[in-house]
Order: sequence, then C-alpha cells, then structure tokens
Amino acid sequence: MIKKTVSVIVTLFVLFGLLIYLIIAPEKENKEIIELKSTKEEVLTEINKTKEYVKKTSEWMEADTGESDIGYYNPPHDENSNRDQKKDVVKYFIAGLMTNDVDIFLSSFYPQTISEDLFKSKVQDKTKVAEDIMNQITRSGRLKEIQYADRKGIFNSKTDKLSLTFIYNDNKQAKVTLHVLPVQDSHHEHEENIFVITTSAWLIIEQIENST
Repeated sequence: MIKKTVSVIVTLFVLFGLLIYLIIAPEKENKEIIELKSTKEEVLTEINKTKEYVKKTSEWMEADTGESDIGYYNPPHDENSNRDQKKDVVKYFIAGLMTNDVDIFLSSFYPQTISEDLFKSKVQDKTKVAEDIMNQITRSGRLKEIQYADRKGIFNSKTDKLSLTFIYNDNKQAKVTLHVLPVQDSHHEHEENIFVITTSAWLIIEQIENST
C-alpha cells in the first residue's frame, strides 16, 4: 500500500514538473537561411507579375505632407496551403532592404506602425526617414545574410512572432524578434490574409544596436 502511494505521488510530481516545463519552456525555433540575392529577384519578379493586383488592392494611407502612400505589395496566398505566410512578409522586407526600395520596404509593415515610425522623426521628407531606417538596419550596406525562424509555442502552436538573425560582413550578428499580424485584404476575391510587421522599425534598429 505504501509503495503504491509513493508511486502515485512520484507520478504526480513528474506530471506536475512536465506541466511547469511546458508552461515556461522557450518557444521553439528552426533557423533557415534566406538567400538575399535570390529572394530579391523572386520578389521583384512577383511584383512585376502582379502589378494589376497591386493597383487594385493596395490600401493607401493619407498623409498631410503629401508623401508617397503606403500599400501592400505582398499578395495574399491560400491560407490552407503549406506555404509559410510569415516568411512571405520577411521576403518583402528583405527585398526592400536589398533594392533600397522604400515602397517595397514600407509595404511589409502595418500602415499605422510605419506611419507612426516615420513621424517620430523631425525630418520633413519621410522618404529620407525611411531610407535612414533601412540604412541603419543594413548597417550601411553591410548586411550579407539573414536567418529566419518561425517562432512556435507550446505543442508547436502558432504564435505572432518570428526571429531574424542579421549577419553582417564585419562578422557581427544581431537577433531580432518581430511581431506580425494577419490582415484581411477585402478587395481580393477570396478575402485572404497577408501578414504584416507590427514591430516598430525603430525597435528593430534598437535590437540590432544592442546586439552588435
């Protein structure tokens, strides 16, 4: 009887410990290298093929300064496919950096987020503000590689986070955590979602500076 009681208590302790581990266990990451040049070319090809889509479905923001509007260049894909939709927004983020294309870069962000970022600067020309943000992220063009990881939660559950490891040609690295948000494109035939970055661009720069 005593042995049975002890066995039950031990089992309960093991189960309790496992439960605690699952609660506090870090999110899982499987890093994947994103080749910068091929990603840039892939995105530019996709944009060229979907110009009509971009024209019809871009959601524009109004700015009192009359600066260029911000729209989504990242077209939605079937949510039920095996395609990593978080990775899609990362590709557009990277393509904007690699081509120094402000429109593509800004389109990877949630409009309210990037609008607030641009107006945090006292510089009136918001295109120059965006170029400065991009320059700081690439550390003046030193970016040579990015490693991507979709952050998973308990039991491999989905989260709104992803990780990017920026590797620069001076051997410095910076790990950045991004939050993303699925937004519905009501203009698209199937009202599918695309992911956009909700993390402030200035916070991305801060994470890079703290790491390097």
